[in-house]
Amino acid sequence: MFTEADLEALVPQKIFERGSAYYYDDNAVGRISRTGDTFKARVEGTETYRVELTIRPGKPPKIYCDCPYDYGDVCKHGIALGLAVLDWFGGGDETKPVPEPAPLTKKARRAHLLSAAWIRTSDRERLAFLQQLLLQKPKLLRRFLKAFEFDEALLLAATARPPSAAPKPRGRRPAPRRPLTFVEQAHVLINGNRQPELLALLLPLDWVREPQPFNTQAWPYLLAESARAQPEATFDAVMERFEGYLNNQSLRGSPLYYFIATCLSRLVSLPALGEQVRLFASELMQQYRRLSSLHQALTTAGFFPIKNELDTGLPPKKRGRQPKNSAR
Repeated sequence: MFTEADLEALVPQKIFERGSAYYYDDNAVGRISRTGDTFKARVEGTETYRVELTIRPGKPPKIYCDCPYDYGDVCKHGIALGLAVLDWFGGGDETKPVPEPAPLTKKARRAHLLSAAWIRTSDRERLAFLQQLLLQKPKLLRRFLKAFEFDEALLLAATARPPSAAPKPRGRRPAPRRPLTFVEQAHVLINGNRQPELLALLLPLDWVREPQPFNTQAWPYLLAESARAQPEATFDAVMERFEGYLNNQSLRGSPLYYFIATCLSRLVSLPALGEQVRLFASELMQQYRRLSSLHQALTTAGFFPIKNELDTGLPPKKRGRQPKNSAR
């Protein structure tokens, strides 16, 4: 297997840094397929490009991309795929036997499969698949609308308005409109480019119970949208809230752990928060090392303990709000 240094030697430093940003910050590498020593994936840039990497014994990998880059044999898309291959397929001695995982329930197995596949596909691929699936499955479409608390009549009225408004009937008062749910209020803010107001809407809520217990559809999306406008404030709230949930014995369990892992996997793709999210996930794995299911959920989502922290032998740094010292 090649090394990161091999990749770095193939291109100028500026191209290597751009490729690293494509992989680590932008999550631009789609699903990777492998045939022997050849790896293929689609990488999102100005357009979606097909990239192919072949491992050569004793030599740097051979990389091909169909983008129009003319300043060398290897482009930033190829570097992004190379880093992804190292992450997923080059993490140690291939001849070393892989320990068998602990038996999983059917539900846990589905959760693991979904999390592993989720982080190996791009947002564009996932959205295209979801849209096609919802068009083919009416029951799933209804569940999708219910999960995000959309009103079917309002959606139809918004997308199928007549060219000229019908005259209002005289002598009748319009029926009172029901108050918007918090998910609908959030969508109003996002669609109106008012993301800075989103955090104030989310903070008073119980994230693991509203709009339904451990909602891994709405919350990762809303937290990411809030973090785009207020990255530091949003992530401070995330750290404090997640540590509070983990310290609550009654909430501990696989649903909470996968909720946290799903939210962090969405936030780590934001350039402004990538390193902070990885550090926080590493600290959780250290601080709650006895919670094996939490460790497993975070690992499945692509997080790992940071070696520098492990080497120190020190307890993890507390990043949330610290309790006030009690008077002696």
